[in-house]
Amino acid sequence: MEVAGYSADDVQIDIHVADRKVLLMGEVFYETITIHNETDKPLPPTLLISTSPVGVMKQRGVKVPFVPPYKQVTVSLDVHVSPAASIDDKDPVIIYSYHGVSVISPVPMSFFTRRLSKYQPYHFAAPRFNVVLFGIAGASKSSFVNSALTLLSSDCNALIHRAGVGGSEHHNTHKLAKFDLEGTHMTLWDTWGLTPTTYTSGDLQLLLQGALPNGWDMHDDIGDRPQPGCQQSVHESHQSIRDSRAPHAVLFFIPHGALDKQDETDLIKTAFHQVERMCLLLLLLLFYMVSDDQSPPCLKT
Repeated sequence: MEVAGYSADDVQIDIHVADRKVLLMGEVFYETITIHNETDKPLPPTLLISTSPVGVMKQRGVKVPFVPPYKQVTVSLDVHVSPAASIDDKDPVIIYSYHGVSVISPVPMSFFTRRLSKYQPYHFAAPRFNVVLFGIAGASKSSFVNSALTLLSSDCNALIHRAGVGGSEHHNTHKLAKFDLEGTHMTLWDTWGLTPTTYTSGDLQLLLQGALPNGWDMHDDIGDRPQPGCQQSVHESHQSIRDSRAPHAVLFFIPHGALDKQDETDLIKTAFHQVERMCLLLLLLLFYMVSDDQSPPCLKT
């Protein structure tokens, strides 16, 4: 017997993805679902049903037993997501219904990025695919790191802020920082911003060679400072260590308005050609806002 009239104040539904497996015909998320009875009356047994828009997943259900007053019960549910599901779907969500109470949960972003989990570097000496985030100061490099960490987190409700943001045209990032992307073989390297006073001592070339370690400060002396925990300078670091840190790709961040300033345009061009000479995969990310009667400027070679 199902009792109608329950509300979100009476029943709390907590959802946690315990595990997942990639199958030939899609992906399965094994979830633990905890039902909290917030009333002074027992909740009779009934089905908890998971549904979604057409094409995202198959409807699934699990029997929830009797829940005593002010107690909780945990059940397990396997959610089968279709391989045809796309992040571009109108509503890539899962809806859980129990005693008339519904909870909407997004399809875990890890489903849409499952190809990344299988990708590995082509260089045998590099266990991870290294991506350097480089560009003008205040170009949202650190914000990009936080967005990537959040989207790839196994926690659907996580909002990650591991990389400090808010530098504007000044430096918020002062040290080289590495961030491993959860569930992948990829690592993002956040760098300090490009200005007329930075990257003037050969540190950009050393960075692109993998010679600078995690935690290297933008004010450190390239010639004198040994790497943390050893007596070698960056020029003497072992080749295998360099290979493991050497970037495979560079994301070059250019903020809107930078191309209106000749000094910053010159910096961008010089750094661009330096990265290009290293034969790295290079992607320009241009953040530019224009009005209806204005067209964006061109970055000519």
